[in-house]
Amino acid sequence: MSGHRKDWTNILFLCLSPVAGIVGTIYYASRFGVQWWEPALCLTLFFAIGLSIGSGYHRYFSHRAYECHPAVEWIMLFFGAMALQNSVLQWARDHREHHRFVDTDRDPYNINRGGFWAHMLWIFYKEGPDRNFDTVPDLTRNPRVMWQHRWSRAIGIGFGLGFPALVGALFGRPLGGLLWGGFLRIVLVHHTTFFINSLAHMWGKRPYTTENSARDNWFLAFFTHGEGFHNFHHAFPSDFRNGIRWYHWDPNKWLIQSFRATRLARNLRVTPPPVVENAKLRIAAATTEERLARIPSGMADDLRARAEHARRRMDETLRLWKEADARHSELKAARRAGQRPPSQAVREMKLRMRACERSFRATRQEWQAALERFRDAPAGQSL
Repeated sequence: MSGHRKDWTNILFLCLSPVAGIVGTIYYASRFGVQWWEPALCLTLFFAIGLSIGSGYHRYFSHRAYECHPAVEWIMLFFGAMALQNSVLQWARDHREHHRFVDTDRDPYNINRGGFWAHMLWIFYKEGPDRNFDTVPDLTRNPRVMWQHRWSRAIGIGFGLGFPALVGALFGRPLGGLLWGGFLRIVLVHHTTFFINSLAHMWGKRPYTTENSARDNWFLAFFTHGEGFHNFHHAFPSDFRNGIRWYHWDPNKWLIQSFRATRLARNLRVTPPPVVENAKLRIAAATTEERLARIPSGMADDLRARAEHARRRMDETLRLWKEADARHSELKAARRAGQRPPSQAVREMKLRMRACERSFRATRQEWQAALERFRDAPAGQSL
């Protein structure tokens, strides 16, 4: 995007909408009080539109993490447009370029240009003349996407502001509906989305990859419908999940799973657990090497030998787990394709896969125990 041509429409809207949404709502509430339906309307639209951005714009249209019924596409496109974050065609193009060129000058919201740039300043500038949709050919072939691209701004303004004002009119408080369900909701959806571009590249842990600035931040996940597990997402962008544990707060994941349960979605893409564990293992091994480098060489050689022995055993169990998982996936794919692999073979492979997983976790504990003796020891101290 051009560094000299400011987009005054975006600048004015992004600067004035918080004034209307936050200051206006506080002033209105202080003058006329708060009725129960006003915050309820705000939160309902916040979740409906926020989930449409996360599950639709992001995980479906940008990353193709699952397949869904056209009815789901329409819902995601409609509510996503109400977020006033551009059409899905533009949103997905920018996001794919973010992943492809992350942390470089070709990253639209490059965190290395500063947190405020990544958060929203990049939107203050118009796109350059060379910007096109070559990176989203799948979306340009989708008639529903192209229809939304044409009408997204009208939907965002007409329904995003008109609907909450209408709800407010039904209760005799159209301005209350407009402020709570319109402007305040827009500010909340905008900036929780923007937090992923800024805070999720600044604060948190990097357990899966250190090749980019993306971080896992469980606290941020609570405000972004699960998008805060951003390091995992950058390591495995095609996975329909961001929070992979059952206790990870990820409403986008749960919504997509509910689509599958009602046969509105299928082919949910999941990173094989051995691949995830291998990524974590590489990061842990790198940390171990850094710690060993600060320990006297004679001691480090002995500790390295112990750790390497445990590591070789762990690598072997991981290899067997990967093979069992891959074979189990092949059998499930054959079943979905209408073939009939023997049920006994499927069960046996599932049991083998679980046994390999248990073996891997046991050997990983051995490896961690081998490292424990020197992990907390100060450099130069004998054990």
